[in-house]
Amino acid sequence: SMHRQQQRKATNTSLITIRVRVGPSMTKDSTAVIVASFLAGAASLAIVNKLFAKREDRKNAGAIVEGNDLSLFYGDEKALTTITKSRKFLPSDLYGRMVRDCVICCVDSLIVRVNPAKNNRKEFLTVLRGTEPAKGLWWLPGGRLLKGETFFAAATRKTIQETGLSKVKPIQVLGVWNTFFPTSHWDTDTEKGTQTVNPIVLVELEEEGADIKLDDTSEEWKWVGLDPDEAAKENADRYCVEALLRLRAWNPGYNR
Repeated sequence: SMHRQQQRKATNTSLITIRVRVGPSMTKDSTAVIVASFLAGAASLAIVNKLFAKREDRKNAGAIVEGNDLSLFYGDEKALTTITKSRKFLPSDLYGRMVRDCVICCVDSLIVRVNPAKNNRKEFLTVLRGTEPAKGLWWLPGGRLLKGETFFAAATRKTIQETGLSKVKPIQVLGVWNTFFPTSHWDTDTEKGTQTVNPIVLVELEEEGADIKLDDTSEEWKWVGLDPDEAAKENADRYCVEALLRLRAWNPGYNR
């Protein structure tokens, strides 16, 4: 009715007036309205900020659920994962041709330890590459995926081979990168460079104080905190930083 509309209009007008008027004559009711309005605005702002934070995380999110190494077997799993000696050691001329003319799949490991000397903070292992590709860069241990290997199996094998760390556990695939290099260990005078597809696997070290024994693909090693900014300051390559961003986006509390 017209009377109700006038009442509603009067109420709306008074609410607007109360929200902007301040002074000693304000009643408890008007104060409550102002407080409620302020809290509602703060809550709305918090929701907006949270949405933007989630959108920011999506830029780096994309890690796979823990325990899933993305393997699909179309047949007997044991037979499909049997690795023969001929698959491990390819003739040099054949492998050189593959490196130059084919895309190679290499699995790299983000090896994480708990450091008791630094309040049990988590750190990852980065190694200084001694051979091409990526020579001279602070990289991640890893190498070629053998036919018959899962990503987890390859990450475990390469971790042992390249660092000497044997008590490790693969956790999850953090992402897959398509990397292009202008040079490789198998360059010729006329053909140079290589391309690799690199799944990065989070690998946790399950023992304290383990000795690191690098193979001939790396020259130095160091443990660095999981914060991407710290890693960048320690000259870890952007490849390492990208993996850390994925890890943080997937599990913000992992480093705690």
